[in-house]
Amino acid sequence: MKRRQRAPVEIFNIAFLDIISCAFGAVVMLVLLAKNGDEEMQRGPGNLSTLIEQVLKAQQHVETLKGALFDKQNELAAAKRETASVTAQQQNLESSIPRAQQTLQQLTDKAASLRQQIRSATAMLNTPSSTDTPDDDVGGIPTDAEYVVFVIDNSGSMSGRGWGNVISVVNDILKNHPKMKGFQIMAADGGYMFSSKAGQWLSDRASMRQTAMSAMSGFKGGASEPEKGIIRAVDTYKNTPGTVSLYVFGDDYRPANLDNIVKAITDKNRGADGKPVIRIHGIGFSRSNGDAERFAAFMQAVAKRNRGAFVGLVF
Repeated sequence: MKRRQRAPVEIFNIAFLDIISCAFGAVVMLVLLAKNGDEEMQRGPGNLSTLIEQVLKAQQHVETLKGALFDKQNELAAAKRETASVTAQQQNLESSIPRAQQTLQQLTDKAASLRQQIRSATAMLNTPSSTDTPDDDVGGIPTDAEYVVFVIDNSGSMSGRGWGNVISVVNDILKNHPKMKGFQIMAADGGYMFSSKAGQWLSDRASMRQTAMSAMSGFKGGASEPEKGIIRAVDTYKNTPGTVSLYVFGDDYRPANLDNIVKAITDKNRGADGKPVIRIHGIGFSRSNGDAERFAAFMQAVAKRNRGAFVGLVF
């Protein structure tokens, strides 16, 4: 019997090479994976510390930003409050403007009315008696006085808030005597506003009138003793050539012996013919918180006996 011959065995065939290749690839993959795992393990703790540090820094930055935001919110609230305050002030000012305008208009109207009263009062004060003949007439107002003397109570009650009204009345009276030769301003207690001109006349010039009106703003501090100023004015200016008018301003009078004082003034003012030489007029100022009744009674009696008149003004 014939023996069959075996086929030769091939150790390195294609299948074997495929297996060897796959195994080698697997080993390579395991080596790579093992290496990567070691690196991650080595890098992991340091990377975590870095992240934690970054988180802490971020939190700290957030807290800083929160603080800055809080400060800005406070500044914004303060700015809003200030804006509200300014707005309220602006609204108050805007609301006060109409009231101020109304008050100004009332004062303007009152001043106009006062000037009209003074013009009427001056006309009445300068109206001569039946035996007098006026030397001149301006705008229907007799102005026979060539010289005018003012005896003004400049005590505290007069020289307070209403002192500007007193100055206005003096100025209006001067304007109604456009042909005066001179004038003088004295205090009720006999002092002179211009002490260097005591016993003299201030020349009736526009500049002198303006100077006198300016000086009157500081002409304060005397006493309420009009009888002293009247007697001194009569003694000083009684013999002045020409007609003289004396205006006495006041709002109060205290002495009780009015009859004796009125008689003394009238006797001083008599001329050689027994008639009054200087016309003596009274201007009474009455206020809501004052008492001018005694001054009014005193000046009415003096004016009646010395060819004058008395006018009461309320401020």
